[in-house]
Amino acid sequence: MPAPDQDRLTYSASASLPAVFARTALLCLALLAGGCAPDDAESGLRAFEEKDYATATAIWKKLAQANDSTAQFYLGRMYELGEGVRGDMTKAALWYLKAAERGNPYAQGNLAVLYAYGRGVEADFVRSYAWSTNAANGYPKWAEDLRAAALTNRDIVGAKMSAPELIAAQKLAESLQAAANSNPR
Repeated sequence: MPAPDQDRLTYSASASLPAVFARTALLCLALLAGGCAPDDAESGLRAFEEKDYATATAIWKKLAQANDSTAQFYLGRMYELGEGVRGDMTKAALWYLKAAERGNPYAQGNLAVLYAYGRGVEADFVRSYAWSTNAANGYPKWAEDLRAAALTNRDIVGAKMSAPELIAAQKLAESLQAAANSNPR
């Protein structure tokens, strides 16, 4: 399976980690999404920004193990970028998958790119297309740039797929979204 053009796919890894965390923390605090306890989310973010990675990791691991999709996303980002932990794309993909399955659009978008390139997971355009679709549908209105990036990524991957693969990807997206709806953040 040929990889998509490296310079064409975009995702939130291109943004600075504190900026992504700040956006996600604001969403969490504003909507109380993901079951975040504001003190824990704020404490983890503050620790991360102060480069107290051990504290940030401990806070987010505790929340992530309690199925908090925002904390799972944060851990995925840390493993992807190797900030505060040893970089490990397999662990990044695992944490993104946990968050994506709970409906976290940021994790869904990043996981889609990992599937497109086979980074930390086996390359799979069908899964990449499905996760990109769900990410685009899940971003809040103020994240229009991320929604547009997810749709662009989906279209780039989709252009490399056969008609039966596209049908399978659309069905998978629906199935994954239904599962996420029954498994709240």
